[in-house]
This record gives sequence, C-alpha cells and structure tokens, in this order.
Amino acid sequence: MNNSVKIASIFFLILIINIAGLLLKYYGLDAYFILAGFRFYISLVVPFFMIYRFSMCNDIKKILVQPSYNKTFQPLGWIFLPLIILFASLYFFKQIEVGDPDYFYEFGLSSIFDYPLYIIWNLPQLLLFAVFLILVQPLIKFNLFFSFLIALSCFMFIFISFNKIKTDYFEIISLVLILALAVLIVKYFQNVYWFSIILFTILWSNILAFGSSSQTMIHLLFASKYDIWGGFFDVSKNIQRYLLPAQLGITLVLIACSVLLRKTKPDIV
Repeated sequence: MNNSVKIASIFFLILIINIAGLLLKYYGLDAYFILAGFRFYISLVVPFFMIYRFSMCNDIKKILVQPSYNKTFQPLGWIFLPLIILFASLYFFKQIEVGDPDYFYEFGLSSIFDYPLYIIWNLPQLLLFAVFLILVQPLIKFNLFFSFLIALSCFMFIFISFNKIKTDYFEIISLVLILALAVLIVKYFQNVYWFSIILFTILWSNILAFGSSSQTMIHLLFASKYDIWGGFFDVSKNIQRYLLPAQLGITLVLIACSVLLRKTKPDIV
C-alpha cells in the first residue's frame, strides 16, 4: 500500500471519528468514557487503533522505551514559566484576587494532592494520541502543517452544535493552540511522556487556578462527580476567557524558541 492510499485511509477513518462524535452529541451522550478511573476520549484513543498494525510493534516499543529527548529542566520551564508570566501580569495590573469557590477543600485542595493520580488516569489516552502522531508523520514526510491538520481533524465534531448555542471562539483558539503544541513536541522532541505531562498540566493548572464550566474538561482532568469549578483565583469574566489561550500561546513561543536553539547550537539543557 503506497503512502497516498495510507493517507486517504487515515482521513477516511478520521471521518468516521467525527461522524461518531456527532452522533454522540446529537443524542446527548459524552464523547468519552471512564473505565476504572482511566479516561478515554474518542479523539485521543480511536486514531491509534485505526492505524495500528501488528508490524508496528517494534516501532511502538522503541517510542515508549527509548524516547529521543531525555532532558528535564527545559520541559519544566515550558510548564511553569507561562504560569509565572500569567500570574505576574494579572497581579501587576491588579486583575486577580484570591477566590472562595464552592468545594474549596473537596475539589480544590484535594486536586493538588491527587495530581499524580489524575495524570495516571489520563496517561493511556495521551500516550496513544502521541504515538499516533509519531506513526503518521513518516507518511507525510514530517510536514508540520499536515501533521497539525490530521490532529485537528480528529476533533472537528466539537465545532458543530445542534442546539444553536453560540460558538465559543476562545475554546476553538485554545484547541488549535494545544494541538499546535502537541504536533510541535511530537515532531522535534518525540518524548511521549513529556508530551503527556506538559499538555495535561497546562490544562489542569489553568482550570484549577481560574475555574471552568466545561463538564467534559472537569470530568477528564479531575473528578467525574463534579461539573463545575470556580477556581482558586477570581478574575473578571472578560479576562478569564483569554487566560488559557494566553498560557498556551506563551508555551508555544517558548517551545518554538527551544526548537530554534536546538537547530543553532548543541542541546546542553
């Protein structure tokens, strides 16, 4: 089977994902399920199984056992520096206050201590999506743009609504940015574990700090018995919608700078 046929097959199967997602949305069902605590979102899990072949086992083993990027300090900077910049900016302009949300102890504080558990529960689906992105890249000759299009196409059903709810463009921007981050990390660093930790922690930390009304995000990243969280900190609603895109944008810039530095000098971090 040549590459063009393989790519056509991938897009055909991704079409199936979106049809399934639309059907679930139409009937008011979730596009994810939880099994023994582990989260499985169709757009993160199904693509891997659609392209999996037994002949890929050695490649998958190498991806999981021998990641090509093994640094520590740089990825930690990608996680924490955007948060520091975000909090410093909000504090400087006096746009942030300590909040008093509902479920402060049972959701808020417990989520900090349960962070390792939450990331373990999300690790399988994030690893599967990262491996999928790595496996499809040779088919498109590691083209960054087409890698992004393939990743985005797995989530297109999210943008379609049946009940005429106004489109939240900031959610779309956030999804686009996090998928751009995913593709960038996969292409240039190919460490599926840092991929999972970075993407999970960005979303987890932003929601924990500033809150969210997305039942799906809270169920996936936190406890499934809560539907809304007010956040540890209060900011105006007009500002809150910018915070996740801003955090993702800063992270994207940092990783892009790291990519440029890797190309111009030896990696010593």
